[in-house]
Amino acid sequence: MKTLTRGANTVIDRGPAITARLRWSPRRIGDSDVDPSAFLLGADDRVRSDADFIFYNQPASADGSVSLGTVGDEPSFVVQLDRVPSDVQAIAFALTIHGEGAACRFASAEKVTFEVDGVAAFEAPTTGMSESALIVARIYRRNGTWKVRAVGQGFAGGLGPLATHFGVDIADDDGGAAPPAPDASAIRLEKKLVSLQKKAPELVSLVKKVQLSLEKKAISRDQAKVALCLDISASMGGLYRSGKIDTLVRRVMALGYRFDDDGEIDVFLFGADAHEYGTVTVSDYKTFVRDMLARHRLEGGTYYGKAMGMIRDAYRSTVQRRDVPVYVMFVTDGATADRERAVRELREASGDPIFWQFMAIGKKPKKKGFFGRIFGSGFEFLEELDDMPGREVDNADFFLLEDPAGPSDDEMFDLMMDEYPGWLRCVMDKGILK
Repeated sequence: MKTLTRGANTVIDRGPAITARLRWSPRRIGDSDVDPSAFLLGADDRVRSDADFIFYNQPASADGSVSLGTVGDEPSFVVQLDRVPSDVQAIAFALTIHGEGAACRFASAEKVTFEVDGVAAFEAPTTGMSESALIVARIYRRNGTWKVRAVGQGFAGGLGPLATHFGVDIADDDGGAAPPAPDASAIRLEKKLVSLQKKAPELVSLVKKVQLSLEKKAISRDQAKVALCLDISASMGGLYRSGKIDTLVRRVMALGYRFDDDGEIDVFLFGADAHEYGTVTVSDYKTFVRDMLARHRLEGGTYYGKAMGMIRDAYRSTVQRRDVPVYVMFVTDGATADRERAVRELREASGDPIFWQFMAIGKKPKKKGFFGRIFGSGFEFLEELDDMPGREVDNADFFLLEDPAGPSDDEMFDLMMDEYPGWLRCVMDKGILK
């Protein structure tokens, strides 16, 4: 196997299938994710379409000639040279860092290597490299023969400029009512991540974790309106001051950015009264708690039913169209004073495409068994709502956390998506959701 220096090339003397490996250390650079990608390029050195962009969420080309997988925990591309379309003249392999700041540059990498098994290896020099995107190597056709070339070329600005350089359309694509086809959905997500990298790079890793949770749950419909309904009763004061609700907002913002057409979340508040706060975006979510508390004093009372009625009214036109599901994250630390109305609202909403994810914050029960679980928690009414009979579909789920910031991101997203996929299939089967 040959060792290449930057700019050098050699013939690929084996095949038809080859394995190209990208390795880098540390695995997170500047505490940010690093992702491998590949671009199938025509004679003009540009992709023929977005489908020629291979990455973690679109791990194979449409013709199957290039696929991204792992060997152990190392990412690798398998290239079927005899299946590469004749109008593809080269395949470029790249790495991108999803983060901002001086540490999120390839100068912070200890080592970056590229290897075609049994053919050639290349260690890309990264000392002093200020870019966060790096074309490591490419394979290409020359007079009917496949060759590999060591490149080591950086691009300032990360994935966006790199993808644009190769002809991928990365224009913001947050709108659109119809759910896209699988490959289009993957491209749509990557475009949104490119946009997010510019606006709030700290959320990129979180949105990817949301995607992993969706994939584990095999969610068939990847768009929804996302709402956060927060308890602002006086007993919540310590949670707001501690920063724990900021952590929750950050996670719901990531879910909303992945799910929501416009990349926003709608916020509702409730205590003694219900309030429609408005929307929160990636541009202002960090200051949401501070801004919200400046506008709304904590209140002496807790009324679920008022908030549920306000939310149903806010989404009445969406419900009538039945084309987009609504996911409501409903957060409280206390019992409600309007049980009858809450029961009525949930029962009447069971024929609507609205899913209610109730999250209670409080002490876990010390007693064991069914009655200890229900009555020891202090949230028996939410348990009752979760299991309430007489609904067209089961439109709610419930979980209890002592510390809303306690679970890891992955654990939290799995909790948030526990029953939503089953509800989604049910409302689609019954025609509640088109």
